[in-house]
Amino acid sequence: MSHSPAPDLRAHYDAMWERAWPAVALGDVDCDTHLGGGLDPRRGMTLIARPDPALAARLEHVQDRLAGADPRQYRQPRADLHVTILSLFTVTEDYAPHLARRAGYTAAVRAAVDGLPAFDIDFDGITISRGAVLARGFPRDGTLELLRTRLRDALRARGLDGMLDQRYRLVTAHSTLLRFIAPPAGPARFAAVLAELRGMPLGTMHVDTPQLVVNDWYMSSAAVESIEAFPLRRHVP
Repeated sequence: MSHSPAPDLRAHYDAMWERAWPAVALGDVDCDTHLGGGLDPRRGMTLIARPDPALAARLEHVQDRLAGADPRQYRQPRADLHVTILSLFTVTEDYAPHLARRAGYTAAVRAAVDGLPAFDIDFDGITISRGAVLARGFPRDGTLELLRTRLRDALRARGLDGMLDQRYRLVTAHSTLLRFIAPPAGPARFAAVLAELRGMPLGTMHVDTPQLVVNDWYMSSAAVESIEAFPLRRHVP
């Protein structure tokens, strides 16, 4: 079925690009200092969705192109690729009190997903921040936003919203592909590849079983602990 991505979400991704492009094109990037220091000791709890093998392969192709322009940057490993549905609490070094309420968080997710159908996110090109390169996701309908709203409400009802939306209110459906750990060695070459990839169609993520996990900032496989998977209602033809 043909569809058009929500204009406000496309405008959001475009605004991200326009804010970051003048600096990134000159090699002026925000380098992640944690990535060079071994395993991230911080933990959070997040409801995520994972790409299927076909989409993961397309995302890896984009990463290959970026690595060809500058291999020193951190590429999100295939096993770590994901879309954040909602961060229930943001990663922190003081995570023990939050994990002690794991049952409450799990119950909130269970209540939020109850009766919701599976949904699709189309990935079309990339956007950038000064710290990362992101694949742009466009939900086909309002299910993702409804799930986020219901989950925020369920957390609030249980007194678990103290660290909700601490950094910003999540509205996108992106997947992080690359993080900068050093200024690009050849900024012009790297910028040219970014421009070529900006509108590349990438495929679709079918979200039918969101996963609740404990995670570090990077959703590293070594740190991720699966709590529970939540099957969504299947589409009825």
